[in-house]
Amino acid sequence: MNMAVFIILFIILAILNIVYPSFGWYLRYGWMVKGESEPSEAYLIMSRVGGIVALVLLIFVLFSGAFTY
Repeated sequence: MNMAVFIILFIILAILNIVYPSFGWYLRYGWMVKGESEPSEAYLIMSRVGGIVALVLLIFVLFSGAFTY
């Protein structure tokens, strides 16, 4: 399978992390908590920042041709 397909998949995940950062929190921690619980603002901000950094790096790798065989 072409490496570009995996990079595009991770780009979609990075965009999802930027737009809905609480989704990742619910998948990782939310199921462990009984009752109402929300992620902190710091977690949401750092999740968005991480998504932006990942998106920039993945777009650079996709268009740089680093994985052309």
